[in-house]
Amino acid sequence: MSFLRGKRFWALATMVAIVSILTPATASAQVRLFNYDILSSVVQVDEVEPLKPIVIAGTRNGTFSGCVGVESSAAIKGLKAVMSPLSGSAGEIPADAVQVRYATSWGGNFGRWEPRGLDILHETPPAAVSDRKQSLAGVWVTVTVPAEAAAGKYSGQLTVEAEGLAPQTLPVELTVAEWTVPETQQWRTWIEMLQSPDTLAVEYDLELWSDRHWEMIARSMQMIGQMGSRVVFIPLISQTNQGNEQSMVRWVRKADGSFSFDYSIMEKYLDMAEKHMGKPKMVVFYAWDTCMIVREQRPTVDPKAPAYTQQQQVLAQKRWDLQQKGITVTVVDEATGEAKTEYVPHLTAPESRPRWQAIFDHARKTMQQRGLEDTMVLGMITDEQPSREQVQVLHEISGGLPWISHCHPGRMRGRPPVGNKMLHGIADVRYEAHVYNMRWEADPAKKRNYGWQTPELRAFFGRHGIPNGHPLTVRMLPELQITGYQRGVGRIGADFWYVMKNPRGQRSGAVYARYPENMWRNLNIDSWLLAPGADGPISTARFENMREGLQECEARIFIESVLLDEQKKARLGAPLATRAQKVLDDRQRAMWRSIWTNEEHLKIIGSLGVHGNARNPQEAIWQALSSAKVDLPQGRDAQQMKSGEFSKGVQWFAKSDWQQRNADLYNIAAEVQKKIGR
Repeated sequence: MSFLRGKRFWALATMVAIVSILTPATASAQVRLFNYDILSSVVQVDEVEPLKPIVIAGTRNGTFSGCVGVESSAAIKGLKAVMSPLSGSAGEIPADAVQVRYATSWGGNFGRWEPRGLDILHETPPAAVSDRKQSLAGVWVTVTVPAEAAAGKYSGQLTVEAEGLAPQTLPVELTVAEWTVPETQQWRTWIEMLQSPDTLAVEYDLELWSDRHWEMIARSMQMIGQMGSRVVFIPLISQTNQGNEQSMVRWVRKADGSFSFDYSIMEKYLDMAEKHMGKPKMVVFYAWDTCMIVREQRPTVDPKAPAYTQQQQVLAQKRWDLQQKGITVTVVDEATGEAKTEYVPHLTAPESRPRWQAIFDHARKTMQQRGLEDTMVLGMITDEQPSREQVQVLHEISGGLPWISHCHPGRMRGRPPVGNKMLHGIADVRYEAHVYNMRWEADPAKKRNYGWQTPELRAFFGRHGIPNGHPLTVRMLPELQITGYQRGVGRIGADFWYVMKNPRGQRSGAVYARYPENMWRNLNIDSWLLAPGADGPISTARFENMREGLQECEARIFIESVLLDEQKKARLGAPLATRAQKVLDDRQRAMWRSIWTNEEHLKIIGSLGVHGNARNPQEAIWQALSSAKVDLPQGRDAQQMKSGEFSKGVQWFAKSDWQQRNADLYNIAAEVQKKIGR
């Protein structure tokens, strides 16, 4: 069965085969159910096979999904689905642990980076789903398995109906393993998802920091917390690269012209984060951005340079002009309460130091009271970085805080996590999400690596909308890193969907597009795992796949942590240890075969770890094949080969019984857990 883009046809033999599952339809439309995989990017249904049960493999304290599709030659209206209780010999899954949602596409109104397929997971049925060629919707069943649930098989029934589709029922089969997914606060796979208050304000036309705005922020944070992300950004400056219109610390101008400071927004944002995400692991005090770059002279524009170069030179001029004005912050008039963006003197100005010192003193006191002082870091470094003088000032007034970096080149490899003094020999860099210099391992028989143990905190930054890509790609991102040389994935947008619209009404830019002086070129945040729902941010197919992928990572890490401990491994015994390693190795091979199906090539490649300049796994494969002197096509033919390998890999993986591999993973984790007495 193929769900890839192609010519639509309904062969007579196929119609005969599925006649038993068709329900009476109106004269104007044929409405059918079809099976599809949560790993599938459904854009068109080319053929329909007899319905099969929805099969879900899970384990305790985890969240898992299965789905069925609805196809119609006209608009789908009146879509509704009801899920019965899930029960079996082991007991029953409570009804409130099962959620039914409705998947639709983004509608094709994006300039770029639009997620494909049935991605948006609506919590209530859409009034209508329409496409002029073929209308498609999905019905997702998502089960959050209680931590105390008994292992075993559970079954229930999903009933789906719509106009032209009489109520139709299909089985839902859930298998629960005995291993327990740790609470997200204990996850060891690094995930950094960024929340955007301004996207929510613009999308829903809300006043910043109004009660309704805070409700939206809470919804985003709840979902970010489900992903195990614990990074919180506190912008101390305004109009940032993340699109923050206002600073979260407000400068209150008094009648005599002096300033006091209002910390209420910062405090409430931290309150919300702790309540809905959990205790942060990193709180970034955003105090520097690219518009603050110091240059001795105003840049010039070369009229003979290429258009892109001239564009960047003009932007550099704008940054230079802004740098002369100072730093943008939110200033509130004490008398009127009106908030405006204004310029205050730059960091190194004599009058600035006592003001910024007061801000950081209060921030440190606040963090001490919350038990979060050790989580404090400074931001933001990108390919550009502060001047030595700026770093020195911020280092002194912040009490020596380290920095974080989102950049192209990886700079931390081999450097100590504390005391690296990477910024002008003055300040440490604690964490970086980077694009280049990624390293992975494709063949566990030749070498195994454990990225989750990497001393320095480095993460894969998938620019160019990689987290907006195919659900399988998104699902595998974390496990690719922890079996390579990275701790996880960073700089992922949560609710950073494109909210700015062009004259044609297309979603053409994120909130940061309002502030070109702080654009980071192709390092801007161009991914989002949440979607705009009717009443606030909601989940997506990609979000659910990454969450399941992270749960798989945690099972893997649990098993590997035992296998790497000689005493614990001895308690397992050789047969169990061998079986556990085989389950992990089989997963790794399957993961890489989904990226590149040519088995001869994969044999040639061996260990990809020696190829350290790749930006993505396919590029790593290409580099390895090139180094091995494999005859490869060039130009457009090379792109076609890569695209073809990806398509074949996705199809292979979907048909390779991946659910059974997951069941094997969770079951072997349960055996290991029992054996070591945890």
